Amino acid sequence: MRSEENFYEYVCRLFYDFSHTMPDDVGLVLSKKTVYPLLEVGSNLHVVLPLPRIIGDKYAFEGMLFENTIDGKKSLWILFLFTLYHLAAHVAISDYQKYKEWQKDKTEDASWLVIDFIEDIRVARYIERADAEIWKNMCLVEKQFDDYLERRRSNNACKQTPYEIVEEEKIRSYLKARAVDGKASNDHDTMADLLYHNRNLLDFFPRPYHERHKSTWLIKFEDKAPGLLSSEIFNVRITKLDELWQEHEYSKNRLYQRYKKYLKNLKFDSIVVPTGDLQEYHKIKSRILPLLKKIRQQLRLLPNLVDSPKTDQMGYIDMQMAIQAISSQGQTTEIFEQDEQRRTEEAWVILVDKSGSMRLLFDKIQEFVVCMAESANELTGKYDEWALFSFDNSFQILKDFKEKYNQEVQARIGSIKHGGMSLLPDALELSSMILADNPREKKYIFVITDGNPSGYEKIHAAFSKTVKKMEISGITLIAIGVSKGTTRAFRNSARGKNLNQLVAKFITAYRTASAGM
Repeated sequence: MRSEENFYEYVCRLFYDFSHTMPDDVGLVLSKKTVYPLLEVGSNLHVVLPLPRIIGDKYAFEGMLFENTIDGKKSLWILFLFTLYHLAAHVAISDYQKYKEWQKDKTEDASWLVIDFIEDIRVARYIERADAEIWKNMCLVEKQFDDYLERRRSNNACKQTPYEIVEEEKIRSYLKARAVDGKASNDHDTMADLLYHNRNLLDFFPRPYHERHKSTWLIKFEDKAPGLLSSEIFNVRITKLDELWQEHEYSKNRLYQRYKKYLKNLKFDSIVVPTGDLQEYHKIKSRILPLLKKIRQQLRLLPNLVDSPKTDQMGYIDMQMAIQAISSQGQTTEIFEQDEQRRTEEAWVILVDKSGSMRLLFDKIQEFVVCMAESANELTGKYDEWALFSFDNSFQILKDFKEKYNQEVQARIGSIKHGGMSLLPDALELSSMILADNPREKKYIFVITDGNPSGYEKIHAAFSKTVKKMEISGITLIAIGVSKGTTRAFRNSARGKNLNQLVAKFITAYRTASAGM
């Protein structure tokens, strides 16, 4: 395992390494909301891997219940790992677009059974050739599930006749010979037709680790999961998965408990740590890459400037002035502070209004949020100086002060979507309570909003009251807005029509506010 790798990063590495892809190419979401693995087929593949959920004193995973014992958890992670490699192999080898024309005028569920039957055979050969140890473990697991399903079939009066069994083997042999290596690709319609018209020979009991193509296509399994066995590399990885998962759940539960204590008298439906979307984060980041490259270029100048005899180009990086230098499109701006002028350490909360009223300009907001997060991380080098939240009817933790800016946090940022009401006064109140527990002397809340709260009666009065309360609390509130309503509602505000303007005007508002303290 790589140094300080968490559960999310470990799973992503296993998946992308085995599929030979990157987050830019394929979306991977880890979710407790889905029961079975999903493989969404479009211009880009999108994979949703289910995560274990605790139900009573057991773990629920892929439609089955696992005992909260060493053997039970081992079986769970064997199944999780099988699912991961099976889906990663599909991403590496399956071309679903070639079936697009064939699927027309055919029953959707039946056509997908045919396609998956063909592609699963190709996937099996891919895994066998890619990694013999993984293949050996997956064969062992599949044999155990075959025995499990055979016991279920034994209670089913509708059994295959000997003739049907022979015909099915003929079809499998034909497919392996013609399709498994990707040869004779023009024959895929012929093979699919053969199966579609003989689909009584198909296995209608998909294994829990097999992909579904829509969340409503669910096959129910018995409550009790079968005991599964594995060896060597699987044993090492399932042990690591369980260790990292326990750490992940413990830290998340502590996070929830810490934040829930602030909810009294607030109107939020819940506190949420959102499901991440790393691919979407990378898409956003790619759009603002020129701006981020300029920031990095400024940072690379640091060693040369420190060695320079000009004393006014030595000292600490002023993060705000560095960002302003970038946004000024090449104009010279001082980005260093003298040691004797070093300001008191600051704590930042970046608060994003993701309500429905923000939808028209939400792409710009997403880009600005990524720009601020990347800048804060790279220019301060202190993960505990800043936190990032979003809100609508619920309050979403994107980055806590105690969390590092890792892939999991980036994925949460990528998952921001607009919708819902704007509980703006509640979000400000909650953020101020979080900052009150921070030991740093100077505290800032940067709220990205249109300044239009909504969600309950008298919310505008509550908003005005909260803003006035914060003005005398010692916390500096700065609004970064997308409408004139923002400038009217806040003493310190900035409004811009594009990303560069938002950054530049935000810095101006920040420096004006900090100079007056």
